[in-house]
Order: sequence, then structure tokens, then C-alpha cells
Amino acid sequence: MAVVRSFETQCRSLQRAFITGIFAMRFTKPLSSFLGASMAFVLQCAPAMATSTQSPDAAAVKAVTEQFAADLAKGDLEAISRLYTDDARLLPPNADPISGRAAILAYFEKTLRPDLVGGATFYHYEIYSGENTAASLSQIKMLDTKGQVIERGKQTIILLKQDGKWKIHRDMWSDNSPANTTN
Repeated sequence: MAVVRSFETQCRSLQRAFITGIFAMRFTKPLSSFLGASMAFVLQCAPAMATSTQSPDAAAVKAVTEQFAADLAKGDLEAISRLYTDDARLLPPNADPISGRAAILAYFEKTLRPDLVGGATFYHYEIYSGENTAASLSQIKMLDTKGQVIERGKQTIILLKQDGKWKIHRDMWSDNSPANTTN
């Protein structure tokens, strides 16, 4: 519930800032005023979409990543690929985007092989959902085949509701290890 209040408070603060900015810009640049007014209108009309993990949609969104973890623990990469939309896109760190379910499966067959990765744990969820679109931010621990943590990171996924089920449409993650700055 704290996420909802925080998000709503931020929206109200931004709305006030943009509205104040519109009046300040009124006599300066017409285009700037128009853009500021447009942004204020969008923020004014946009409902606060943060949800607690108790709502049905938030629980269903969280269940997608939990299913990912369960399928990974079983080594079922094909089942993982079915969690994605047909035109999904992976945005892996330090690599080009990977588009389409078949390409995603091929990528996972190289990087999430059962002999390399034994599982994953997702935690500290932050979920925002609308009618047919949702975003989930979470922390992740990747485990080796002995259950030891081999990577800690964060993940942001965009999900679409298709035929009543949430599917991953965009998936971006990064490792929490310090960046290599020797290049």
C-alpha cells in the first residue's frame, strides 16, 4: 500500500509542478507552453496505477515470474519461452535486443542451460498494472546447480494481458556487480 501512496503523491507533486510551470511559461515560448500543458493534461488524466501485491492482477503478474523461477528450476526452457508474447523482446545487458519467442528460446538455451543455472529467486516486487498492461520491477538472485548465488541483479518486465493471461512482452535485467571500467 505504501507504493500506491508514494506513487499517487509523486503524481500530485508532478501535476502541481507542471501546472505551475505552464503559467510561468505562458508568456515565453508558445511551443513550450503547449508541451507543458500537454504533459499536465496527461498526468491529470492518468490514474495512479501502482497496486499492492494483494490485487488479483498484481498477484497474477507476480505469478509469471514465480512460474519462470519454477520452470528454470526444472530446466524447462521451452516452458519459460511460453511465458513470453510471440513478439516479445529481451534486452539483456551489454548485448543487442533479442526479438521473438524462438530467438528468446535460443538465447536461453545458451545462457540458462540446466548445467549452468540451477534456479532463480525473485523478491522485492514493485508492480504497476492497468487493464491490459503491467510493469514489474524486482530483485533477482540466480543460483548455480548447487543452490549457491552466482548473480544478484534487478529485472524490469512489461507484460501484456493476452486471452486473459499475463505474458512477458519486454524483459530487461542487469547484474548488481560493479561495472567494468577498465576499457
